[in-house]
Amino acid sequence: MLGDDEIKEMQEEIDMLEKEVAKRKKELSDRRYSGLRAAVEARQSADKAILEELRSLGYAVTRKNWMF
Repeated sequence: MLGDDEIKEMQEEIDMLEKEVAKRKKELSDRRYSGLRAAVEARQSADKAILEELRSLGYAVTRKNWMF
């Protein structure tokens, strides 16, 4: 049979491993979606540049009515 100390030790190890799994899942998610995040940021930057250019050309532009 397992003693109280052994059970406590096993529980601590399980907790540590669960934290490690959560950390690695977050890293995987960050790596998996980093390209998508970069693309979204580039799109937002391009949208902003287009809006500024349209405004400089004299168009009254809101976000809703300039989509192509």
